[in-house]
Amino acid sequence: MGHTIKRLSLGVSLIAVASAILLFSDAPRQPAHRPANSTTTAANEPPIPVALMQMASQPILDEAAAGIIDALEENGYVDGQNLRLKRFNAEGDMATANAMAQELTGGQYQYIITLTTTSLQAVANANRQRHVPHIFGGVSDPTKAGVGVGQDPLDHPPYMVGIGTLQPVAQSLQVAKQLNPNLKRIGVIWNPAEINSEICTVLARKACQELQLELIEASVENTAAVKEAAASIADRVDALWIGGDVTVLAAMDVVVKVAQAAHIPVCTCMPGNASKGALFDVGANYYEVGRSTGKLASRVFSGELIAKLPVELAIPPKMFVNKVALQGLNAGWSIPAAVLAKADTIIDDKGQHEKTSRKAAPAPVKKLPPLSKTWQLRSLSYVNSPDAEEAERGLRDGLKKAELVEGRDYVWKPSNAQGDMSALNGMVDAALADRADLLLTVSTQALQSCVQRSKGTPIVFTMVANPFSAGVGTSDKAHLANLTGCYGANDVAAMIPILHKLVPRAKRVGAIYAPAEVNSVFNHGLLVEAAKQANYDLLALGVNSSSDVLEVTQSLLADQVDVICLANSNLVGSSFPTVIQATYRAKVPVFGFFGGSAPQGALVVLTRDYYDMGVESGLLAARVMRGEKTSDIPFHQAQTSKLIVNQAAAKTCGITLPADFLKSADQVIEK
Repeated sequence: MGHTIKRLSLGVSLIAVASAILLFSDAPRQPAHRPANSTTTAANEPPIPVALMQMASQPILDEAAAGIIDALEENGYVDGQNLRLKRFNAEGDMATANAMAQELTGGQYQYIITLTTTSLQAVANANRQRHVPHIFGGVSDPTKAGVGVGQDPLDHPPYMVGIGTLQPVAQSLQVAKQLNPNLKRIGVIWNPAEINSEICTVLARKACQELQLELIEASVENTAAVKEAAASIADRVDALWIGGDVTVLAAMDVVVKVAQAAHIPVCTCMPGNASKGALFDVGANYYEVGRSTGKLASRVFSGELIAKLPVELAIPPKMFVNKVALQGLNAGWSIPAAVLAKADTIIDDKGQHEKTSRKAAPAPVKKLPPLSKTWQLRSLSYVNSPDAEEAERGLRDGLKKAELVEGRDYVWKPSNAQGDMSALNGMVDAALADRADLLLTVSTQALQSCVQRSKGTPIVFTMVANPFSAGVGTSDKAHLANLTGCYGANDVAAMIPILHKLVPRAKRVGAIYAPAEVNSVFNHGLLVEAAKQANYDLLALGVNSSSDVLEVTQSLLADQVDVICLANSNLVGSSFPTVIQATYRAKVPVFGFFGGSAPQGALVVLTRDYYDMGVESGLLAARVMRGEKTSDIPFHQAQTSKLIVNQAAAKTCGITLPADFLKSADQVIEK
């Protein structure tokens, strides 16, 4: 079962952009800390004081905390060395949580990490004036926690960022239906005071309606009331279901006993309860959620500004099945082979059987020595976009993966032309005047500018669609002597079946491209050929400036295109809000390959994984820095892509997204 990261977003409006700018301008200064694998030792820098707070002692929260600590260690932040980590546990008591939050924000800790919505809320309330950098995880939906997190990924307080984990409520109820096709009534006990529980209950109401199930609810105020609430509905339902409710989960043993007396199963969307008697748990893998949170915290510790980091939604799935819990149930319950095949953990009369270990033992790594000199690296980007930022982050992580240490082995200086070609040329000249040892280019335009002006300085490129159409080589091995890099074009062949699946009536496809951009012409050519083979009528129009985009879009809509499919282009990508405003009014869906267009309203985006592409280029750069000649290093073609789906766009355009298609997506924008 895959690990899925989904970004929270509704699209970017002018107001959201302005808000992000204001947040950035108000961002607190965060000192950068060297990880433990740096040559700077703990003797030179004192350990970073960090507080880790969880709301209760539950297996999923303990797993999440373990994931955080493991991820911090993997990124060089080790407790007792360069980290001083202190853990706090409120044991389910809100008054205790509030008191802890006051202590955590009192100045003793440089960073705070919290698990669960209630811990997030407690610290956020205590931190409104103090602004201690705060990273959260294990939160159902941070946009509904009342802590200032909005729908746009960058709409959050400049001192707070984290990972949301919306429980797979619908999936858990679908599994219940699989285990008993005659299932009619589900009972749920929940605490209305818990926002995370309310979110799950609302989702359960919707899912039950779609599955033609009757949902019978019983509310509680505290753990002591759970037994009575469960007993009040147990004889009226076919199963009891528990969502992300801390109050009820704390009384799981009581719920199981009530259910066993009524000969009905307990089902949950929170892992760790099958071992307590639940028939199954379908939920997030909270160890992996913790790892995602720990990785994010590591980025903050290393100096990345919280205001520039997006809030993300992480739902790596995990399923537990308890075959023993079938005993004594009313007729109709069984566990199909298909469900057992998907389970990560199976419990039977012989014990608990894990299909995969929580954490594989790391392969031995041969430590490489420092370089003979400190390299001057210059990163040059043509446009400022989410894809470009991912590629640049990948470059830096690729260097780190190659065991190169910033400050010791290299000095990194990034620059961005903001879409201005003359500014890009000036940036290249400035880098050369600054005696750069290696140029790292992000985009085709940056590569071309460096090739024209670099005078033999080594170049490693990334985020390039086709280096051959850019004139820098004829094959992966036959290329200009002073460069190498990683490239990947739009995966148009994979997009066409998606377009047909979601809009089977479509005959006329609209397209916009920029004739002056080599990458745009190449990607557009791929689209033309794929559309021809699929018997689509492709109406394509070129644009030479951003002022042309609205007129061209309106012209395509006037020609009654059924969909618009946009091959990658820096010009069209930067003008995408103009495109989407016109298409939304016409209820015409947009498909594309530019990652940043999905949060802005594109229905489906199939984007190359520019982070992975950047990592590959970073590894190639490390080879150059360790002495290999660029002329001897072949180009590397990236193969991985990410499928991003916008459910709000589907609703606007009147398109129903099949469940199997949504499951296949790497990222789903739900609102």
